[in-house]
Amino acid sequence: MNKEEILKELKKYDLDNKQIIIIGSAALVLNGLKEKCNDIAIATTKEYNNHLLKNFKCQFQKEIDGHKVYFIDNIINFSTHYYNDFKGEWIEGYLTQTPNEVLKLKETLNREKDKKDIKLILDYLNNINLNSLALAYVGDASYELYIRKYLVSKGNYKVNDLQKSAVNYVSAKAQSNFLDNLIKDDFLNTEELEIVKRARNHKVLSHPKNTSIIVYKKATGLEALIGYLELTNNEKRIKQIMKYIVGD
Repeated sequence: MNKEEILKELKKYDLDNKQIIIIGSAALVLNGLKEKCNDIAIATTKEYNNHLLKNFKCQFQKEIDGHKVYFIDNIINFSTHYYNDFKGEWIEGYLTQTPNEVLKLKETLNREKDKKDIKLILDYLNNINLNSLALAYVGDASYELYIRKYLVSKGNYKVNDLQKSAVNYVSAKAQSNFLDNLIKDDFLNTEELEIVKRARNHKVLSHPKNTSIIVYKKATGLEALIGYLELTNNEKRIKQIMKYIVGD
């Protein structure tokens, strides 16, 4: 199943998104790290586990650490195991394990079939560890291009006016404030915050004299995040963040 098929199946069974977390390979597909998976593994609350057993024809599969695992139509694989052990991020309306959390799960299970997924996740995480300033270099260009397109779309074609308006978005001070607001409003997920943090902690040899080092580092953090999303082809997430910034 690809991402669209997973979401279709989840809606088909009308699962309560407040009482489940998507785990394992299905989480990798929803996170965009993997194209397909064979089934949808979910961890549930004890109450919702009982609800599924009562309302669906469930087939017992196996037992893990005292937790019984069941299948619904060989599609939904569920148990209470892992529900309180792993964190997730909301994707398409469903709480979904982050790649870091899936890695912990698959390393714990240590099955032969998980080796490819473990390598896939490690490659992904290594990609995040690209030099923060290199990410910011790419992000700066992507960010400014978005702002220029946005300002032109508003019908202002005078270059001087465009440049003055752009300062409200592309200056280090403006970017620093936008990042503060993104964090305050919990708009960024755990991994995005990690990219920002890594960029902010990167050693800076010099910075503009008219900008404090704190403001400069925050601006670099935002640019690094945009750069990372650009390099991982996550155009959808870039648009979400930039629309938040411009107020659309």
